[in-house]
Amino acid sequence: MIFPFIIFFAFSLCMIMAAIKDAAIMKIPNWISLLTAALFFAMIPFAWDGFAVLGEHVLVGLTVFIAGFIMFALGWLGGGDAKLLAATSLWWTWSDVVLYIGYTGILGGALALILLIGRKYAPVWLSTSSWGYGLFKEEKAMPYGLALAGGALLTLPQSELFKVALGN
Repeated sequence: MIFPFIIFFAFSLCMIMAAIKDAAIMKIPNWISLLTAALFFAMIPFAWDGFAVLGEHVLVGLTVFIAGFIMFALGWLGGGDAKLLAATSLWWTWSDVVLYIGYTGILGGALALILLIGRKYAPVWLSTSSWGYGLFKEEKAMPYGLALAGGALLTLPQSELFKVALGN
């Protein structure tokens, strides 16, 4: 029973690292998305609920991957964000992914508001620091990995995978 906790903890660390990296350098390293996907497959033995449920998880992941690819091609989402979105979506069923998209959308809207206000009113010391400059002086860039990671961390405890793995 300790292994699911370790895997969920590692998933959470991946989300925190994605948020930190995206906020700091506006990039989400590929290893985070790859590790997130690998952790899902490592969780399967501990949360086995049949091939139908596994197929649902994979179908959700593929569907979101295609949607993320389209959003990336249209310039609506960065490449790292699209990869993290797809890798994270492997963890969800259809009902979970709706919750994830909802949380991510709310957090993304709040982030956009903070950046809009911050870009206009951020103190000089913040907007000229190496970290703050990327956030508050880049007019078009938005570290959406923060919203994706936050949405994932809010969704995880309510997800079917979490409930099955922990016997709830």
